[in-house]
Amino acid sequence: MVLAVAAAVVAGLNVASAIGNYNSAKSQARQTIQEGEIAAERRADEISKLASRQRVLYLAAGLELEGTPQAVVDDTYNTGIADVRAIRSSYNQQAKNIIKQARANLLGGLANAGVSAFNMYNMGGSSLATDNVTDNVTFTNASYQGSGLNNSAFIGGNKFQAQQSATQARLSSIL
Repeated sequence: MVLAVAAAVVAGLNVASAIGNYNSAKSQARQTIQEGEIAAERRADEISKLASRQRVLYLAAGLELEGTPQAVVDDTYNTGIADVRAIRSSYNQQAKNIIKQARANLLGGLANAGVSAFNMYNMGGSSLATDNVTDNVTFTNASYQGSGLNNSAFIGGNKFQAQQSATQARLSSIL
């Protein structure tokens, strides 16, 4: 009983840790997006200043903002718009990667909590997984009418292992 309580506590702590890490990653992703917005705004300001400078220089040189001078300014704006989009896209992708990794870690943490609880509970010897089987047991098309076949051999095993263990148990009951 004590081990069952300990297993529940350990599993609960593992789950709490996994959830805390996930929430931390969400905050990190939000921060990454904010950093991206700041970087994008900074680049937009740089482009706006550059285009303004270009206009002033063309006008100071006595050129009208038509034809090639206007095309240069337009090109500056178009390049700036593409830069801003690329910056936002890059930071958004970083945030998505952070969340994706956090989800994988969360699922792994939850699975580890379950495995830890299962293992700790089994150490106490009071689990259905370690009870001796005295009735018919069927494991993926391999059946055994048992005399003391320990079911724990089949936890996490495959069909071959199940058949091999059933055969060994049958032989030991005959001998």
